[in-house]
Amino acid sequence: MTIRILIADDHSLLRVGLVSMLSNEQELSVVAEADDGERASELFEQHRPDICILDVRMPVLDGIEALMRIRVIQPDAKVIMLSTAELEEEVAQSLKHGAAAFVTKAAPPVVLVDAIHRVHSGEVINHPLLETSVAMQEHLSPREIEVLHLVALGHSNKQIAIDLSLSIHTVKTYVKGILAKFKVQDRAGAVSVGYEKGILKI
Repeated sequence: MTIRILIADDHSLLRVGLVSMLSNEQELSVVAEADDGERASELFEQHRPDICILDVRMPVLDGIEALMRIRVIQPDAKVIMLSTAELEEEVAQSLKHGAAAFVTKAAPPVVLVDAIHRVHSGEVINHPLLETSVAMQEHLSPREIEVLHLVALGHSNKQIAIDLSLSIHTVKTYVKGILAKFKVQDRAGAVSVGYEKGILKI
């Protein structure tokens, strides 16, 4: 049985390399490629692949948002997230929204191939950071606390990025992680919970 795969990554060289590598594997077939999250969700609806491999960081829609759209289209969609790093917030968001595995781009090809077969068989591959995120849902990291304090001061993501010498994307990831851990929808809600928990002081 051939496993049909959709790959979404905005780095064309990496994407071409993945397609070439997976095409050499028996029982694997890449049926669609996308260079942003929005296109990935469109191609998913068109092709209905068995497995989606989504880069976490993509333009237009990032991988997490694409994952959410795909799971709306097909709630049991099997998705593997791909990233250059293992940030706890990104891993936690992937788990929360239904990803079955999280693989770094630095991993040997056999790791991704193994993940594809295991996820296709219905397995959800536990990741140490995923387990940590679940166990510490309401506990903010020191960096998240710094970000929360600046959010409480009314700073924009851009200003927080400047203050902490981070990229705007990284700041957005921290903010998303805080909202997820506090189970709130917006920054005001996060600040409110921060005061309730004593993380923020009046």
